[in-house]
Amino acid sequence: MALPRDDAFPQEAEALGFGFHSPDGREYWCRDACYALHAGTAEKLAAAARELEGMIEATAAEVVRRGDYTAFGFSDRLAALVEQSHRAGEPSLYGRFDFRLDPSGQVKMFEFNAETPAALFEAAVVQLAWFERHQGLPAGAEQWNAIDDALVARWPALGLPRLIHFAAERDREDEIAQVAYLMATARAAGHEAAFLPVDDISWHAEGRMVTPEGVPLDACFKLYPWDWLDAEEGGPLLPLGQTRWIEPARRMLHASKAMLAELWRHFPGHPLLLPASLDRAAIDGPAIGKPALGLEGQGMTIEDEAAAGASTEMPEELPPSPTIWQQWAPLPAHQAGTQSVYPVMGIWSVGGEPCGLGIREGDGLVTTLEDRFVPHILL
Repeated sequence: MALPRDDAFPQEAEALGFGFHSPDGREYWCRDACYALHAGTAEKLAAAARELEGMIEATAAEVVRRGDYTAFGFSDRLAALVEQSHRAGEPSLYGRFDFRLDPSGQVKMFEFNAETPAALFEAAVVQLAWFERHQGLPAGAEQWNAIDDALVARWPALGLPRLIHFAAERDREDEIAQVAYLMATARAAGHEAAFLPVDDISWHAEGRMVTPEGVPLDACFKLYPWDWLDAEEGGPLLPLGQTRWIEPARRMLHASKAMLAELWRHFPGHPLLLPASLDRAAIDGPAIGKPALGLEGQGMTIEDEAAAGASTEMPEELPPSPTIWQQWAPLPAHQAGTQSVYPVMGIWSVGGEPCGLGIREGDGLVTTLEDRFVPHILL
């Protein structure tokens, strides 16, 4: 839905902490359009996310029972941490489903970002502020956005100590904004919250993860993947620490692209799933290859004549992991001016309950961190 260009919003958004709306001169926040969906579409997306949460939990339990993590790309140490976390039933805070929604209303899951999902701050805070101040929206418009209330209500259920540390990379403005927002929700729930650059996490001789000042990390939210931590110099110390991590290690099972193949094996032909396998030959027709431990569109390879071998880069510093092949189902395109764009529906789930929508829109076939965030309304 086209809207008059909102040139005042970036400055107002900066007051919220959204200073990265135009990184490197590129427009990350869409200022002249929004997506208008029927309320029934939001209900359908929520029902799909709710059903998939249950399917993923059941499949993860079967993977742990079997004890074979070959397709997941875990080191032996990570596999042990995952099993320990799963058997302890460590609770989760949040996650984000990426869905394909076609014009007929059919929903398919691309993947589940269950460990370090990005663009939470944009979805929960910035687009709500946009919605509340925008004067050009149709009468009666609403927004599917109960993310903030869900997060505040979820923190007490995690059973964490009063002080929670929050860690992210010190040079990532977008990650720091997301962590700052999560700190605010934790404080609203009655916790104390302190920020810590992830590379400042230290090891104390008494067998504890600590801050540089020696304060124990009894509980720590980290916007940093488990496999990256495992590859760090201090990786061997992870099993020895006593920190409660959010997200817990068991969420690596849910977040790995290998879960797509496991789901298809356990629920073959399910209408919310696309065929997926570790074996490319098992997927009929065009397919997309996804690194099991890839993030945000990294390292994708599309095998389809129409896509002309499109692919995305994998950062050199990240370790390789097995490739999972998923049936290629390109995002439905629509015209934005003279250009075709491809929206992916990001469904936010807190404590297993879907609570909001964030839409990313790209010019290419694979959605990455470079693509725009477009706000939405419900009619």
